[in-house]
Amino acid sequence: MLLIFSTSLLIMGCAKENNENLVIEDLFIDEALVPYFERFVAEGMIRGQAIDLVEKRIEGFLMDIEEANVAGQCSYSTTSTRKVNIDRTYWNSATDLEKEFLIFHELGHCYLERSHSDAQQNSNCISIMHSGTSDCRLRYTATSRGDYLDELFE
Repeated sequence: MLLIFSTSLLIMGCAKENNENLVIEDLFIDEALVPYFERFVAEGMIRGQAIDLVEKRIEGFLMDIEEANVAGQCSYSTTSTRKVNIDRTYWNSATDLEKEFLIFHELGHCYLERSHSDAQQNSNCISIMHSGTSDCRLRYTATSRGDYLDELFE
């Protein structure tokens, strides 16, 4: 618990408010996304990974994504900031667990540099990094969450 609190202080200590959003060392994170970015850092640390979103220059935006059936995107190159873009319409109707899944999936791309994995067991997706186009079923629930996060950060 102290580690999570310290991480939050570290993130917030470098932050300044900007129109109700968060700016950390000139990196923008939409206010609604901040708790999920913090959870990602905390879950990585629980699993032995020191997550530094500032070092990788990752920003987070709520926006209207025009592409059909796309709730989130990660975009990056070696010369610019990495951007997690989340569709505002999806976000506004998603549950807390769905929001967490989406942010963790996109940070899996942007921070962990993982690609999609459509591996499955008994027709269930075994990775939070599944593409969404395979025939496996995602079972990201409060009960299965730990297994998915262990796989994400391994």
